[in-house]
Amino acid sequence: MRKLLLSSLFALSVFTTTGCKEPDPYAFETHIENIRNTSAKGIGFSGMKDLVKTVITSPDNGPRLDEFVQKVIPVFEEQWDSSPEHQVNMLEMLRDIGRPEAAPLWSKALGTLDGSEEGRKRVLIALQGIQRAKATGSTDAVLGLFEGLTKDPSKDKGKAEGEIRRELARTLGILKDPKAAPALIAALQQPTEMRPPQIHRIVAEALGSLRDPAAIEPLVIANFSIPDDQTDSKNLSNRVKLALNSIGEPAVPRLVELLTGKEDDIVIKKVVEAGSTVPVVRFTAALMLGSLGSPQAVDALIKNIPADSCKPVVKEDPKKKDKKKKADEEEEEDPEKADNENLRNAIVTSLGQIGDPKAAAAICPCTQATVHFEEQFMMAEALGYVGGEEAVKCLTNFVKTAESDPETLPSTDKTPLSIRIEAGRFAVLAAGPDQVAAVREAFAANTDPKVAEGLKQWEPALATLETCKNDKDCYLKTLKDTNASWVARENAAMELTRVAPGDAAVAEAIAQAYKVREVDARVTMALMASRIMQGKRCQKCVDTLEDIMKGEKGTTDISYQKAVLTARDTIAKLSE
Repeated sequence: MRKLLLSSLFALSVFTTTGCKEPDPYAFETHIENIRNTSAKGIGFSGMKDLVKTVITSPDNGPRLDEFVQKVIPVFEEQWDSSPEHQVNMLEMLRDIGRPEAAPLWSKALGTLDGSEEGRKRVLIALQGIQRAKATGSTDAVLGLFEGLTKDPSKDKGKAEGEIRRELARTLGILKDPKAAPALIAALQQPTEMRPPQIHRIVAEALGSLRDPAAIEPLVIANFSIPDDQTDSKNLSNRVKLALNSIGEPAVPRLVELLTGKEDDIVIKKVVEAGSTVPVVRFTAALMLGSLGSPQAVDALIKNIPADSCKPVVKEDPKKKDKKKKADEEEEEDPEKADNENLRNAIVTSLGQIGDPKAAAAICPCTQATVHFEEQFMMAEALGYVGGEEAVKCLTNFVKTAESDPETLPSTDKTPLSIRIEAGRFAVLAAGPDQVAAVREAFAANTDPKVAEGLKQWEPALATLETCKNDKDCYLKTLKDTNASWVARENAAMELTRVAPGDAAVAEAIAQAYKVREVDARVTMALMASRIMQGKRCQKCVDTLEDIMKGEKGTTDISYQKAVLTARDTIAKLSE
């Protein structure tokens, strides 16, 4: 009897312990049970949300994310229609988990836009989730809503007018489905009164992601016909340029046609109707071709340098200079001459960005056509980036003879001969190991103490050329050495494009070197990271550049603008 009683007590204790055990808060099943219980639904969703926060912040959480997809998403689908008060909670959890299997629910959420703030909130959270998960299963729903709001934007009004359309366009760009191109082009072609100006910026960006050549003309027309804030570095013009960079070489032939400036061109006609001019179109097309960086454009760019714009400046008798200056001030500026000089400058800059050595012969005469310091710098820079024997020959002569108009000097520490120092840097950059002696001879020819002292700063780059010659590993070691002189690292990046073309690992190293402290060298690093890839993509290079810029956000000033814009061009060209 005693044995039977003890056995019964043991069984009862086990049963009691099991029955009183607290539900496991780390088990999805615990919260699923509550979600399915009408009286505990709120507690269930709250508990699930806490668990999701724990899961997404945990290391090695892949298995738990898989478990969420298998166990929780089906429950959310069954609860969606009957639990409208919890839809935002469900969408936030799905967004944070970021798995594409949530596409059906996100698609349902897009269908709830009704003009209310609650509806807007659901749609925006759903779009965040679709973007994060790259949920292509929601493409049709995103595209359908975008097309609907493009035709009738009444449900996208209020204080944040256009916000839904912006995020829909951004999402279409991220999803990269080619069937979205016609809808995005239609939105870009809408009259400006139909949408806030920020929308066409994102639409242009999305079209760049799709890389559909059909978008080239609409993008170019939008660039000239849609007004935007030109002081904003993220304005429409820059977005169009980046979009064309993303589309790549298919954009070259159309931009070349615009470069020629034929007035019967359909794009130019529309642009002129919108209030722009043919010279502005040609100037912009030239710059865009440079940003694209395609060697296909070199011959057309050279051919379109205005002939009279590269005639040598006639040196004047100092006694007659003041008298002529007064006469020039009284005489109105020749608009055609100014347009030609602007086009020349744009073409020279673009030839430098592309970097084909055969352009040196066309650029060199232009160096003698101006005594304006900034124009001289631009031409020396272009020759430096072009590189090769012809460029070195031109630059070494420039180092020996160049002189700037004192009235064009950018700062008080510059003299008319300071341009020789700047040209010295680009002579070294253009030179290969075989041209070191010629560069040294040009440097030695300068007897002005300030110039001679300034030229010494380029010595580490010359030493790198002498040491590394054609050795890729030697240049790579210099490039990666953060303690090395910035001029040596810059020169190493330039030489690596010559000795290691197409090497993605080297391109990534150059992208990493974009973090160099010297702003001028950053421009070179950004440009060479793209050039070395020769038209191929390099997502690791993109990620590296983006990480650097993200880490420095808010800490750089206006002096970094050229480097940042060049890096963005490179990101557009190299993104997969």
